[in-house]
Amino acid sequence: MTEPSYFDDEEKAKALKAEARSWLGTPFRQYYQQSLGRKVDLKGIGGGIDCVGLVQEIMARVGASEDFIIPRDPGDYQSHQTGEKVLDWLRGKIDDPQSKRLGEILVELEIPDAVRDPVALTPRDFFKPGDICVLRHGSLFHMPVIMDDDLHFVNALPRAGVIEGTIQDSTYSVHLVSVFRVRAKTAEQNSNSGR
Repeated sequence: MTEPSYFDDEEKAKALKAEARSWLGTPFRQYYQQSLGRKVDLKGIGGGIDCVGLVQEIMARVGASEDFIIPRDPGDYQSHQTGEKVLDWLRGKIDDPQSKRLGEILVELEIPDAVRDPVALTPRDFFKPGDICVLRHGSLFHMPVIMDDDLHFVNALPRAGVIEGTIQDSTYSVHLVSVFRVRAKTAEQNSNSGR
């Protein structure tokens, strides 16, 4: 049995795809916003976002979590440091209420060997829309978000900005470190959030 997802609901999955695609072409910029209160829109040619901020913004804007904030500062942009910090935040391991909240919102999936195998066909039933992939290429980390059942994702890359790709491309899948899924909200959680 696969882990249920917030985006198993067809309407939520459609909203995710529309929101994710609306970021395409946005330039890459370091983003370390500590709250989701926005004064300017970050999308498009006049905006800018990094991969962690892109995940944070998409999840908040589609209602998956109003609490999806990964605090960072300019010093976190040194290679390797950010990736490990982000993994610990997503796993709920940081002694901070926000990290604990992310640990409740997300579940880390066990990745089958076939997903990382560059010659194997990517198991289509492993990934779901909304899955957050953590990739490591050398000391650099990336966090694409799967946006549809065809395994397309969006990601923010230096020099390229927000792009669309597919996790079926072994250029990406061989670098997969972890996959996190937004848990399906319970009826009580939905009534408490007004959604």
